[in-house]
Amino acid sequence: MSDLVVTTSHKASTEQQDRAEVWAERLAVPLVPRKGRSIAEVATDEHVTGVLVISDREPVYYEPGRQLEYFFHPNMAKVRIHNLKAGRGDPMIEAMQLSGGDSVLDCTLGRGCDAIVASWVVGAAGKVAGVERIPILAALTAHGLANYEIQPDDVAAAMRRIEVHQADYHDVLTDAAPASFDIVYFDPIFDQPLDGSPAMDLLRALADQHSVDAVALREARRVARRAVVIKQRRGSDYWEQWPFPFEIVAGGASRIEYGRLSVS
Repeated sequence: MSDLVVTTSHKASTEQQDRAEVWAERLAVPLVPRKGRSIAEVATDEHVTGVLVISDREPVYYEPGRQLEYFFHPNMAKVRIHNLKAGRGDPMIEAMQLSGGDSVLDCTLGRGCDAIVASWVVGAAGKVAGVERIPILAALTAHGLANYEIQPDDVAAAMRRIEVHQADYHDVLTDAAPASFDIVYFDPIFDQPLDGSPAMDLLRALADQHSVDAVALREARRVARRAVVIKQRRGSDYWEQWPFPFEIVAGGASRIEYGRLSVS
């Protein structure tokens, strides 16, 4: 039995209904009529945790039991790209040592913010593929990357170029050919959340909670042509568990840091 249903807004148009049918088929879950019910009532009546609502705006995913409301947004990607254009740099890009034409496998796509920045840097000659294990996150991010309206045009183009794969990154890494991406990247959910980030709190509630384990790191080193890069809280003791020489990159007063493990 599905733990998710798709429905529409109240008084749905024919176009809304058609899009709801597409979403239900995409997610392989039931499409249920709204019938004037609140979202909480839909979840209760249909015995599900989550409800995806299709309206005239972006699709929104709700979990009434956790008072969770989630939709796609590129977060800080546009600001970070603006900073790169202004020559102010970006710690993630510095850790990746990324340039035009490179390829990146983002194993923890989430909302896609990091992937968007990487895609802008590598350009049309490069490649960014994103992997997201949670089906609803993968679907909303794929839809957002393909349809979200944003300016300037080069940011929108960077979003459109990203490949989205709904899968477990362990499986993707195992199946990938050796040295098939310049950079393999992980942004796992931190063991303790950063304060003051409501958007990240929502993502944290939905995302895969697993840290990068030894099996994944071994496969990532095989798949990466140049380096594996992992994002963590600044000052994390995460690096101490590995017998590998991670180079730590952090920017200014940022509360995050990146560990770069060179493989070539």
